[in-house]
Amino acid sequence: MKTQNILIPTDFSIESLNAVAGLLQKRPEQKFNISLVHFMQLSDSITELLMLSRRNREYQYISPEFEAAMRQIRKNNPEQVALIHTEFFYGSTVALFKNYLEAKEVDLIVTLQGHTYAKLNQNSIDPSLLFLRGGCQLLSLSPALIQPVTKVTVKQPELELEEA
Repeated sequence: MKTQNILIPTDFSIESLNAVAGLLQKRPEQKFNISLVHFMQLSDSITELLMLSRRNREYQYISPEFEAAMRQIRKNNPEQVALIHTEFFYGSTVALFKNYLEAKEVDLIVTLQGHTYAKLNQNSIDPSLLFLRGGCQLLSLSPALIQPVTKVTVKQPELELEEA
């Protein structure tokens, strides 16, 4: 069976990971490469566009709890989750989104019914229109039928002070 490439929109909240849990519950025999993607409008600033490839400030929005929950999903479902990672999509046109879907060979977009994705900053966009016009298969899961992802507690390393 071919590993399916899945796109799941995220605002990097633990609740948005329920789409992963629902997908794994709905298709228990399938193996997945899962991309958790946050959508952002492309800036009009030439300086920002030139520095886009070196940009990493958006990754500050990914909490250690979210990363730990992703690792836990991978660890608990090794037979279903071949890969799970986060990324950002920069753009707001359907043509650009279709190119992205083709380049990433996305087989399915999975969303949660009724989940409102929080904007991380002023450049965040609602991707629902892109999903409707992108031409990719769309699976919308009901949160009521999903066993939710639990929050993972992350221990912060304790720093030792040296005496001078």
